[in-house]
Amino acid sequence: MFEKGREEIVKSGSSETIVGASVKLKGNLKSDGDVLIEGVVTGDLKTKGSVKVGEAASVVANVKAENIVIAGSVQGNIEIKDRLEITSTGRVVGDIVTNVLSIAPGAVFTGKCSMPDSPRDEVVEPTAEIEETEEEKEEK
Repeated sequence: MFEKGREEIVKSGSSETIVGASVKLKGNLKSDGDVLIEGVVTGDLKTKGSVKVGEAASVVANVKAENIVIAGSVQGNIEIKDRLEITSTGRVVGDIVTNVLSIAPGAVFTGKCSMPDSPRDEVVEPTAEIEETEEEKEEK
C-alpha cells in the first residue's frame, strides 16, 4: 500500500486517481484502483484499491476502500476491508468499520469503531492445571 513517499507514488503512477492540492471535487468518486487525495473531496468515495489522504487534504465523504492511510482530515463514515491507519497529523470524525486499526500518537478520532467478526486464527487461552491438595481430595 502507500509505503513509498508521496512523491514516489505520484511519479511511479501507482495511484490510478490523483486529486491534486488545488482540486476541489464535489460529487461521488468511484475507482477500481488506488486513490491519492491532496485536495478537497466532498461526496462519497468508493474504490476497490487503497486511499491515501495527504496532510493538507480534506475529505467530507463516506469512504469504502481496501485500505486507507489518513494524514489529513476525513469527516464521514469509513468502511475498510483490510487496514485503516491514522497518522499523527490525521483527523477522523465519523464511524469506522475495519479489520485492522492503527492510530498514531497525536491523531484525532471521534466516533465509533467496530471490527466485524471474520474468520481469524483461533486464540487459545492459556490454562493452568492446579493440583488438589490432600485436604481438598479428602473433602470430596
